[in-house]
Amino acid sequence: MLLAIGDVVRIRSDKTLGTVAGLANRRTGSVVDVQMNGNVLRPVRPADIEVVARAFKPMTSGRAVATLLFLVLGIAAAAVNGHYVRDLGANWAMTFFVTFTSVTSIAAGLIRIFNQPRRVQV
Repeated sequence: MLLAIGDVVRIRSDKTLGTVAGLANRRTGSVVDVQMNGNVLRPVRPADIEVVARAFKPMTSGRAVATLLFLVLGIAAAAVNGHYVRDLGANWAMTFFVTFTSVTSIAAGLIRIFNQPRRVQV
């Protein structure tokens, strides 16, 4: 199971909700610190929880600028790829497909790498 700090989880034994506050390794195995009501931390084994909702960070001006920069980089790379494919003698459909695929894969990949929260396998 992949967890990030801030994910909402349900503890299976008593059906209570909480948010992931941290992860810890102990001699008996890894545990997830779940923050309950009243800022109480409760250590729970990963097998005893289920994810209810994923946490996400709101869009800030820095993340918006980074997203715009990644989109511009994707468009620039797509223009270079499309020009190269056209020079190789491809028809307009193949050129469009390569250009569109380059924009989506490069921009989405950069956005995913740098803007998504880090998830940890537990």
